[in-house]
Amino acid sequence: MKKQEIVNKLLESNSAEAILFYSPENRYWFSRFKSSLGYLLITKTKSYLLVDGRYITAARNSNNIPKDIEIREFSNNLFVQMKEILKEHNVKKLGFESDWVHYAEFEKYAAIFTEQTLVPINCSEIRIVKDEWEIEQLQKACDITNEVFEAILEYVKPGMTEKELQRFVDNEFLVKGAEKISFDTIIASGVNGSMPHAVPTDKKIEIGDLVTIDMGCYYNGYCSDQTRTIAIGEIDAKLEDIYNAVYEAQSLGISLVSEGVNAGEIHKQVYDFIEKRGYGGYFTHGLGHGYGVEIHEEPYASAAGNTILKENMTLTIEPGIYIPGLGGVRIEDDILVLKDGYRMLTSATRELVKLKF
Repeated sequence: MKKQEIVNKLLESNSAEAILFYSPENRYWFSRFKSSLGYLLITKTKSYLLVDGRYITAARNSNNIPKDIEIREFSNNLFVQMKEILKEHNVKKLGFESDWVHYAEFEKYAAIFTEQTLVPINCSEIRIVKDEWEIEQLQKACDITNEVFEAILEYVKPGMTEKELQRFVDNEFLVKGAEKISFDTIIASGVNGSMPHAVPTDKKIEIGDLVTIDMGCYYNGYCSDQTRTIAIGEIDAKLEDIYNAVYEAQSLGISLVSEGVNAGEIHKQVYDFIEKRGYGGYFTHGLGHGYGVEIHEEPYASAAGNTILKENMTLTIEPGIYIPGLGGVRIEDDILVLKDGYRMLTSATRELVKLKF
């Protein structure tokens, strides 16, 4: 479905005639143009991208912006321009992003758009189904992530610190062609692996450690999110058992992905599996989340999630076991939902890698 059609359905279901996108994420999703500030005014028949002097030349020169989006420069007369567009299209009910707009911004809208009724519209699921171009960008981001993982296996050595490895990872993404990293890289070795979102420290990576590496990047505005846990030499039998439990749990979760499946039910089945393995109390987060323009977006595979998966939705499957004082394991992959099953976008090996030194 084309993005204009998606927006039109959203307008129809909310009894609105136009919507004003202010969030950078939704503006980029619709226009494929990035700017720190800007507005996208979309009626049922035409859309307008309004940017200031910092971005107007880049916008006019862009080959990515769809041809049917009219580009306009704004300065002090921004809202006068918007009101003229609304009058031209006879818009009486104007939608805004209720899940993103702050109250102060809403008050400004209310004071300006006095001839329109403002309609709050939850846009949190507007990007939930990806089109072919979006999937291509996600795949490229995942491919780059796999290249970085292969480089890590050649680079990591006992004695280097978590921070040293983090700096290598972040730079390697740029070397491999990413725009930027998609979140702060997590490097957690040894006992630090018991913290799901550990911050890299000056702790040295040692023989016998498991090292969790959670990383991702942006490519053309779309992101990847992959986690692997590797072994530095031989590891304790308990740690190996934890790894095997997470590997089997993730394999189960991936196998359940398909159109028509409740995302929350996938989480439940994986949690129940880990609990039967004796580690239920150590799996402390949701199984997965959507990704696209943002690193966390709909759908969510969690205890509270209940989204019914559809073809071309994307989500991560990332179970983990975290035992304070011992360590932890997380394995995460990026999955594309198909009509009958799934496609893996990430491709790094999921089996335990034991590096020899």
